[in-house]
Order: sequence, then structure tokens, then C-alpha cells
Amino acid sequence: MRGTKALGLALCAALCCGIVGCSSAQPEAPTAQKKQITLNVKCPPLALAFDAGHSDSEAIDLLKEAGEAFCASYEDAEVTINYTRFPYPEEGEAVLGSFGTDKAVDVVLGGQFNVPTYVHSGRAAALDDIIDDGLRSDIDQSIWDQCSDGGKTYVLPLYQLQNTLMVNPELLRDAELERFIPADGTVAQWSTDEFKEIVAGLKESMDDGETFPLALWASNNQGDTHIMSLLRSHGLNLFDDQGRFQVNTPEGIAALTWLNELNEEGMVPKGCENLEYASAVDLFDNGQIAICPGNKTTMLAERAADFEPFAANFPTPDGKGCATTFLTGFTVFDNDDADRVQVAKDFVRFIYSDDAYLQYALSGTPVSASFIERNESTGESAELDKEFSANSENVYDFLNNTPNWDGVRSQFYLSIQDMLRGSITPEEAAANIDETCNAAIDEGYAAAGGA
Repeated sequence: MRGTKALGLALCAALCCGIVGCSSAQPEAPTAQKKQITLNVKCPPLALAFDAGHSDSEAIDLLKEAGEAFCASYEDAEVTINYTRFPYPEEGEAVLGSFGTDKAVDVVLGGQFNVPTYVHSGRAAALDDIIDDGLRSDIDQSIWDQCSDGGKTYVLPLYQLQNTLMVNPELLRDAELERFIPADGTVAQWSTDEFKEIVAGLKESMDDGETFPLALWASNNQGDTHIMSLLRSHGLNLFDDQGRFQVNTPEGIAALTWLNELNEEGMVPKGCENLEYASAVDLFDNGQIAICPGNKTTMLAERAADFEPFAANFPTPDGKGCATTFLTGFTVFDNDDADRVQVAKDFVRFIYSDDAYLQYALSGTPVSASFIERNESTGESAELDKEFSANSENVYDFLNNTPNWDGVRSQFYLSIQDMLRGSITPEEAAANIDETCNAAIDEGYAAAGGA
């Protein structure tokens, strides 16, 4: 018993010594726990086919590829990204309808039509703090202007799909108008007077009742931006200082009168008020129309069929011409969580750090001038990228930060359709456009909670 007791005391003493020894050592600093951030990143089924090996690529593929690398390398937080691919008709629910839920959107990659509504809702986050001087100077200012409102940038653009006119050079030569064909690799620039001379010369050469100088259509809202560009032919600025339509002006009425005369004089297809864009392109393909709006996609399709039209800007009085561009890019949203907003911004900026992600922009024309230079290649797509990139200075902001653009589109073409049908005069069409389109804009502001 005595031996057992002695052994117990010895063990107790040893344990006490051990405890004292541990307590005398410096305690290890606790490991800092990184913040856990979850982002909801969303996009429509946007095709981003950038080469033959990626003919089925979509926006969701870009987001997942970049997201995996971002989450693995980001040091300021542990990031998890949820990806959602929503149908186009459900964009409202997927974006504005998601706030206040666990599916509240943080990043959207998509087109720009709805961005003004997002901005006026107060949910879009300004991105100027992640746009350094290098990135700012790498993208044409005309494009930044379309991504901005009130001096703040709300979209980080990825690529543009520039809309110009495409012209059949053979029909110009047949009409002895070859002096208007531009140098290779450039977009033609015509004044309004020159354009009228071209159309008149084509009419004289094509006057068989089956062929026409110019495409025009108004059966649905697809004619909106192209006809708006033609309205600028007589010096019209579509919007006033408050961002409302001002077509009911001398310049606007003059442009509408000219379009009406083109219709009455057979310069455009018969029954064009019932024509849609696809039908106009078919007529262009068949050599029945000399001039038709188009973009990189339609130009490449034409060249694949061994036909090489050239691009021309829509005419303006000063002769520089104008074009529109549909931008695709990233919008970040504020969910009242500063850390989450910052990580979302960092994710978007991360995508611009690697050409592996920027190459998805080759599905259109990349807005990054340096990317085009770094990836200089041959082929018709590369040639058109350079051509349209150089023409960016002639692009105007057709959206003008206007909310409810879908509502505007649904109203604009109806006035054009009625005028071409002969139901209303150009003066009445101008008044109708201002009334109906501005009502749609007011609805957009009211829905977004702004004015």
C-alpha cells in the first residue's frame, strides 16, 4: 500500500510539473479566420462561341472557368460562387426580383438593355474603384460613356456587336458609284447628301420593281435602333436634356419625311411596314437590296457564302456617320453587404487579368484594344474586329441610360409602321413617338423608384 501511495504521489508531481511547464510557454496566436463570402452570379443563355473548338460556349462557361480560378486564388476571403443561367424572359425575376432573398444577385454578365433600370433602382454598384488608368485607356471613351450614368461607371464592358450598314459593292459598281467604296479594312463614312446621291443612283440602276437600294422594315420592334440611326441623318438628337425623346422637332420631322419619301418612291421594298429583319437580309443575300443594316455576325455569314459586302456608317450631315453598338459586360449589385460587394467587384476585375477569359469576347468585337493587339491574327473575323474597333469613335449611345427600353421599343415601331402604311403623316408620327415612348420611359422611372 505504502509503495502504491508513493507511486501515485510521484505521478501527480510529474503531471504538475508538466502542467507548469506548458503554462510557462508562450501561447500560440490564434489563426485568423477568413470571412466566408457567397456570391450569386447569373447570366442568360448568351452564346460566346469564340473559335471552332468552343462553338457551343456560353456566358455560364466563362463565369465558371474564371470563378473556379478566382475562388482558389483569392486571399481576402473564402469565396463560394453559385451560378444561375436564367431564360431571357425571366431576367426581371432573376435580378430585381431576387433582392431580399438568399438568391439575391451579385454579378450579372449580359447585354445592356436593362442596365439603366438597374441603375435607377439604386441596386447597381459603381465600378470606378476597380477601373485603373490602364483599363480606362484600353477601352474607347465612347464605350465607357454607354456604361456610365451621372459620372459613375456601372458596367465593365467585355465586347461589342457594332451595328452599321452593310453594302453590296457590285451593285454600287453597276450604278457607277465605285467612288463611294471605302479602302479595304475601313468603314465607309458618308454624309446625308452623299447617301441620298448613292440611293438615287442605285434606284436608277435597279429600277425593275424587284430590286431596291435600301432595306427598311417595321413589322416588329427589331427596326428600332436602325431606324433611330436613320433619324439622325438630318441632325436630330433623339433625346433632350431630361433623357426624353424629342423627335417632334424640325430635324426629326425632316428625317421622317425623307424615310416616307423613300417608301413612296420605291427606294425600299414594297410593303416594308410588314417586313422583318430576317426577310430584309434574305433580300440582301439575293442581290435584291443594295444596302442593309448588319454587324460582325451577319458580315461573317455573308463572307462564308463567298460574298464580301463592306461596312458603312449610317449617314449624318457632317459626313462622319454613326453606328450603334450592343455592349455585353458585367454589372455588380449592392446587397447591403460591403464585403460581398467588394468580393464581387474583385471577381469581375479578376476576369480582365487573363486573356484566357478575355478570349470569350471574340464572339463579338472585344472592347479591349490591347487584347486585339496581343491576339493579332489573320482571317476575316480578326479583320472585322480591327475595323469595328477603329470605328468605335463614331458610335453613339442609343440607350441614353433610358429605363424600360423594352417598353420604348414596343411603342416606337408602331408609329413608323403606321407612317409607312400611310395611316399617319410624318408630323403625326413624330408626335406619336414622343408621346408613347416618353410614357414608357416614365413608367420605367416609376418602376425603378426614380425620376
